[in-house]
Amino acid sequence: MKHTAKNILVGTIGAAGLFLASTATANADTTHTVAKNDTVWDLSQKYGVSIQSIEKLNNIDQNTHLIVTGQTLKVPASNSSTENTSSEENTSADTENTTDVTVQSGDTLWDLAQKYGTTVAKLRELNGLSADTTLIYPGKVLKVNGTAQATQSTTTATTTTADQTTAATTQDTTAQDTTTQATQDTTAQQTTQETQTPQVTVSANHTTYTVQAGDSLYSIAQAYGVTVDSLRSANTLGATLAVGQTLTINDPTKDPSATQQATQDTTAQTQTTQQAAQDTTAQQTQQQQATQNTTTTQSQQTQQAAQSTTTTQSQQTQQAAQSTTTTQSQQTQATQSTQQTTTTTTASSVSGSAIAAYAQTFIGVPYVWGGTTPSGFDCSGLTQYVYAHFGKQIGRNTIAQESAGTRIPVSQAQVGDLLFWGSAGSTYHVAIYLGGNSYIAAPEPGQSVKVGNMAYFMPSFAVHVN
Repeated sequence: MKHTAKNILVGTIGAAGLFLASTATANADTTHTVAKNDTVWDLSQKYGVSIQSIEKLNNIDQNTHLIVTGQTLKVPASNSSTENTSSEENTSADTENTTDVTVQSGDTLWDLAQKYGTTVAKLRELNGLSADTTLIYPGKVLKVNGTAQATQSTTTATTTTADQTTAATTQDTTAQDTTTQATQDTTAQQTTQETQTPQVTVSANHTTYTVQAGDSLYSIAQAYGVTVDSLRSANTLGATLAVGQTLTINDPTKDPSATQQATQDTTAQTQTTQQAAQDTTAQQTQQQQATQNTTTTQSQQTQQAAQSTTTTQSQQTQQAAQSTTTTQSQQTQATQSTQQTTTTTTASSVSGSAIAAYAQTFIGVPYVWGGTTPSGFDCSGLTQYVYAHFGKQIGRNTIAQESAGTRIPVSQAQVGDLLFWGSAGSTYHVAIYLGGNSYIAAPEPGQSVKVGNMAYFMPSFAVHVN
């Protein structure tokens, strides 16, 4: 009996101790450090207390419910003595001061608790809902203690409107910045394009030229006495020239039309000279024929006279006739010799200008490697053909043509002389000197016989053909 009483006493004392310890623990306030995304409602649900108790204990604005990450909050004990003392009274008062609310589409327990200034736990308690109930349905009637807080809704709506206005302002500013940047990019691009566009320079002294078939920048520059770079700076040029394209030529030093007229005049003069030589040869041929006729007539007369005399006289006459015939034959040979000498003199005394003019009649003949006829020339084939026309045999290649006359400096060259490029004995190009800085040559494959300028391609030496 005593043992049993002793056990009951110990159990009673232990239970009382546990009750006192539990009461002490529950009565102590808890501190909580606000984490990211925490709200007052989250803390009220976590610690089982009301939103108002947390906000009142920590002086939180009950309109905005604003707390800051890192903020330390005091959380009241869920079973404080004050709450325990008045729990029955509050329950009775809450039951008497309830309002029936019909759930609308989109409502939640938290929304209603916020609207009526209560807690989710209180709503569950008043409506007999389990602790894990979160879902409510439109049309359901719930009991709510408290009064709807219009100020809170108005504040929330105002805050939401302000946030939306700020977001719209931010979007407008961003759009404006994007537009400004696009405008700057466009302006920079246009400036870059303008900077990359080549500037064309046109001088006061300029002329224009329409591109013909077969023209090149080099040939046009040569014709007008300018450089290829000058043509490029005066025109916006692509990779190739187009037939019919108009080019601007700044400060030309030569007039191609005047050069062409001079060439035509020289050619006409050459043709006149050739015609005069042919006329002289024909006249000499007629004189020779007349001499032969005279000789034949005299011979016939002498023979008739010989036949009418005696044999002696006939022999004497025949001897005299033979002597006369021999003398006349010698005269005829002398006449032929004179004619040959005249022809040779004409060939050897031909002017350099005639050679130059004749060479220019072949302008436009295509370059052909090994070519020696007007159907196609190479450089030495052209010079050989021109000089052969005037009775001069100067050899087939440049090396042989070096020895066709007297070697002289380029500064002493005369019209019609040969110009050579390269060292003596190993020259690689030959042309005919036209005077000034000009020469005519068959330049290279893909081009045609044309006039060149020594200012851009200076010869090594000249040869005056003997």
